[in-house]
Amino acid sequence: MSNERYDRNSTTMTQLVTFRLGREHYGIPVRKVKEIIRSMEACPIPGMAGPVEGVINLRGEIIPVLRIHLVLGSRETEEDNSRKQRVIILESGEGRFGIVVDEVRDVIKIEDEEIRASPGVSLDHRCEEAILGIAQVGDRMIICLDPKKLVSESLDIENLTKV
Repeated sequence: MSNERYDRNSTTMTQLVTFRLGREHYGIPVRKVKEIIRSMEACPIPGMAGPVEGVINLRGEIIPVLRIHLVLGSRETEEDNSRKQRVIILESGEGRFGIVVDEVRDVIKIEDEEIRASPGVSLDHRCEEAILGIAQVGDRMIICLDPKKLVSESLDIENLTKV
């Protein structure tokens, strides 16, 4: 009797938390996500620029929050419903940080072979290393991201999480 779970030739599955920024759909591996919370007002930090919105106090822990729309070049649209906005709390080797997203869609499981290499982007594009690939799921194209690389391309995570 053969069990597919133990078959060396079986494909590997990846679970992704999918979310929307503007009109684009993205996915982050579930193992990188610590929790998802409702959007809350971030306290701005003087001198912090770029995608850093500020910090939040989450059960006594100070967590920097980033607006990755700016990093990915995604436009924030006015029709976005702020009631759907969420903060995805992620863990990097250096600490926790949050990213503001317009809407968390779902958790999907896809075969690794369904994630295709992304087409080449220009060498000056700062998030090229963060794109793991692109997957077609139903009628959506989901850009799969490595959040640590995404943030490290534009920020020093270790110093940011020590705020």
